[in-house]
Amino acid sequence: MSKKDKAISVTLNETTVNGQTVTEVLIGKQMIGQITQAGERYEAEMASDSQPFAHSKSFDESLQEVLSAYHLHKG
Repeated sequence: MSKKDKAISVTLNETTVNGQTVTEVLIGKQMIGQITQAGERYEAEMASDSQPFAHSKSFDESLQEVLSAYHLHKG
């Protein structure tokens, strides 16, 4: 038997850190990553690691990178 897909609520919060806008990606109340804009590109980083791991041309691509990395590495 196959499992049914479970709906997961993803929340995006924009904050300002050192004069730069940072978008926090949350699942439930847990922050899983951040997306920052660097010039014309976006950098994605996981909450567990403070180094950017993906550089994308669009915000949506960076968001997908964060969600994919979270689902790949979660317990």
